[in-house]
Amino acid sequence: MPLYMGLGLVAAVVFGGNGMHPSQLTGLAGASLPFRIAMWAVWLLVAMPAARALLRAPATFFLRALPVPRAELLSAHALLLTVAELPWVALWAIGVGAVDGIAAGALAGCAAGAAAIAALAMLLARPRGARELAALALLAGAIVLGAPAVPLLACAAPALVVGLRAAFVRAPEIPAGREPSLVPSAAPVVGGALASLALAYVAALVRGHRAVLVRAVALAALGAFVGSAWARTHELAGEPLAAASIVALAPFALFAGAGLAGPVLREERRIAWLLDACGAAAPLRAGAAAAAVAAPVVALALAHGAVVGATSRAAPAVALRLLGGAALAGLLLSGVALGCVRWSERHDGRDSSRVLLSVFGAVVAATATAWTLGELALAAWAPAAALLAGPAGARWLPGRRGRGVGVR
Repeated sequence: MPLYMGLGLVAAVVFGGNGMHPSQLTGLAGASLPFRIAMWAVWLLVAMPAARALLRAPATFFLRALPVPRAELLSAHALLLTVAELPWVALWAIGVGAVDGIAAGALAGCAAGAAAIAALAMLLARPRGARELAALALLAGAIVLGAPAVPLLACAAPALVVGLRAAFVRAPEIPAGREPSLVPSAAPVVGGALASLALAYVAALVRGHRAVLVRAVALAALGAFVGSAWARTHELAGEPLAAASIVALAPFALFAGAGLAGPVLREERRIAWLLDACGAAAPLRAGAAAAAVAAPVVALALAHGAVVGATSRAAPAVALRLLGGAALAGLLLSGVALGCVRWSERHDGRDSSRVLLSVFGAVVAATATAWTLGELALAAWAPAAALLAGPAGARWLPGRRGRGVGVR
């Protein structure tokens, strides 16, 4: 839900009349090989969590043992994947249709959707054997060469049939893999207990919530792609480029931070007895949770600034300005997102609705301030982040009052 809400919000901002038209994006993809590869790579990364949930969710493994024809099960999964690919289909249908007509746009949307589903299925299936590798090579060649709709659809069909079946059949066979060790045996010299507790939260994210991390990377990639496309189509430079970068980053940083904050706060509640026994004070608890959420968001924000600066061919001084602004924006917005999730968690059965509403409200407010104030929006976000992510916010927010967690 946060992913598609973010897509809808950014589409409304970028394609709402004041930014760019989808035809500019699809036209640039057709004319530039690097841009086309980046565009497809970003979308496949964005759509991967939904495809993995549909094809590799452990709760659906029992379906493979039911006396149901395999074709019916694969058709149902293909239909659900088509629903997940609707934003990608709409982009190509509208973009191509505005130039070549409605019929050509509909065909282009169908071809792009089929190719995306086939590519996702192939990636999840981990191709093996000559037939699967040949189908994958044919599909990849059509995408890289920018094949028209009809040849692309023809190349996607065998990859779709072979890849979807292979991904469905092999899903229970995918190994879990080894878990990395992230927390040192002794407390770090710098940061002490704060760094150790933050690393413990990060380890919990890596080991138990990789889909959340993948979604955060996908959101960051989409934000960088939007910022780069916006900068290139409008030839932005200097202050307008820095402002556009922050506008493109804001919604994705908030949604990514909210997705990471949920598991961190659940882990905080799970070890509350241990923190109480160790006498962990409120600043330590709040700081560790904020650091665990901020670290990946800031890293992704830095990558966002680097991508926007590189694709817009910004001068070195402007590139450093983009990196600094993106990092600070990621730090502040991760704190806002953490506070929104903290406020929403009251354990009365309506937490999910409050999370969506609060985060969406923060996205609207952050995007509006960045759009109107540019880089000065960072100053407006700072007090909100300090209040919501700090120990004072942990005491004040309704989700913490009376629970005794993190209020020592």
